[in-house]
Amino acid sequence: MFKVGFGLDSAPLLWELDDIEQRQLPYVQMLAATRLAQRVKKGMLPVMKARLDRPTPTTMNSLFVKMARKGKPAEVYFKDSWASGVPADAYLQQAVSGGLRPHKRFEKALIARGIMQATEYAVPTAPFMNQYGNVSRGTMTKILSGLGAAETRSGYQANASGSARSKRKGNAHRFFSSEVDGTRAVWERKTKGDEVRPVFVFSASAPRYRTIFPFFKIAENIVKAHHSAEVAQAFADARATAR
Repeated sequence: MFKVGFGLDSAPLLWELDDIEQRQLPYVQMLAATRLAQRVKKGMLPVMKARLDRPTPTTMNSLFVKMARKGKPAEVYFKDSWASGVPADAYLQQAVSGGLRPHKRFEKALIARGIMQATEYAVPTAPFMNQYGNVSRGTMTKILSGLGAAETRSGYQANASGSARSKRKGNAHRFFSSEVDGTRAVWERKTKGDEVRPVFVFSASAPRYRTIFPFFKIAENIVKAHHSAEVAQAFADARATAR
């Protein structure tokens, strides 16, 4: 979260303001901070598109502005909760700050089931990735179900079972975890013959990310570049609407 404040130390000296401007100062502070935050969002979007690896529409729409209020700064932030799935605030941390990637929920489920070791990470293979470089949530659900690692929610068990309905889906037969030719992975059985192919390969080291999207530095530069103009415009608008 990036905060855009506007304290008295960043305003013109109080004795340089006339009576109307001094009365309108709190409004000017809120207006200028909000407009600067909106500039940050607008300026951030093309950078996200250029620097992130095939960002999804959901990612591109995850940036929000919270208007400044009296005594509180404006805020620019990534959505920190979804109805389902991992929020942008969480999965963009590595792009913003770099460092090692933590385990994802899918990996935690495999570890809890004993399918993958706590020191391992699941790396997807190209045939199962979509245009954004991700494995779809539906495919991951099928894998977890087939491996008996799906979560139980509200009394509903998503794991494959011996029921006729579950057998028709075929996830328990389609996906399995094993070491094949020296490679530990989650595998998919092809529909014909004995051929198998890896879906997620287990890696002994955590993926490391470099900082490719320095969100806070970019935001600071945008604020510095437009601060004076927005303050002047806020004072002008405040004077025009003063009674």
